[in-house]
Amino acid sequence: MPKNHDRSELWIPDNPDGSGWADVDWVSISQGSRYHYRHGEPLDVAIVCRPPFYKVVTRLETDRIRPHENTYFVAAAKLADFVGELVWHGGEETIWHIEPCDKPPAEAKVTESS
Repeated sequence: MPKNHDRSELWIPDNPDGSGWADVDWVSISQGSRYHYRHGEPLDVAIVCRPPFYKVVTRLETDRIRPHENTYFVAAAKLADFVGELVWHGGEETIWHIEPCDKPPAEAKVTESS
């Protein structure tokens, strides 16, 4: 069990199912907005329920490079690492959008374990 899971005074949900909305309370570009929360499934169940792949589209535009988009297909198990790598080492390449993908094209040469 997570630490403090039994301390209801630390988490008061909006709805009886344990879901609701909360203010973004950290310093970031989204401060002042709200995010939705809900109880999640146990990790083993959540892993089975999520899509096997994600399509990550980035945008690259500089004074020297004509604007274009790159599309990556990433195994779900590697998504967090891939996004972290883009954030820290992508340079001018920024994340444009991320969406679920059931089956990447064969040309992507990606498998659920890669």
